[in-house]
Amino acid sequence: MSSIPALLLLALAPQASTAPPSRPAAEMEHVAIQAADIDRSAAFYREAFGLRMIPTPLKNRRWLDLGHGMALHILDGRTAPKPSNRNEHLALHVDDLATVTAWLDGRKIVWTNLAGDHGTMQTRFDGVRQIYVQDLDGYWLEVSDTRGTKAP
Repeated sequence: MSSIPALLLLALAPQASTAPPSRPAAEMEHVAIQAADIDRSAAFYREAFGLRMIPTPLKNRRWLDLGHGMALHILDGRTAPKPSNRNEHLALHVDDLATVTAWLDGRKIVWTNLAGDHGTMQTRFDGVRQIYVQDLDGYWLEVSDTRGTKAP
């Protein structure tokens, strides 16, 4: 019976990989909100933020492209505004925050900073300019146009 050197046995044995996985175990795919009027809500997101509609055969839903493989699903059935605070929000990045605030102002939709000061834009610690606004069903949105220098 021949003896296999221990080093060779070690080299042939299955090894646990110490390399990081090629992608996270879970990735964001979509966010779903419930609206009183899905067409009105979809129009708000298209017009205010330039989101593109994603075709769906489902009659009681509207899907919008959030970019990077993510979507906003708008479902019907909301009967009252969503109670929440600014700290519970969906964050959107736009090319030009001034265009968004002008669109909101033209429709008399109130936007604030995180503290709730009307018509006040803020700059976050990492250089990101942002505002907060509620959609037509009461969901809070953080909207920014300058990407910061640090990860969120």
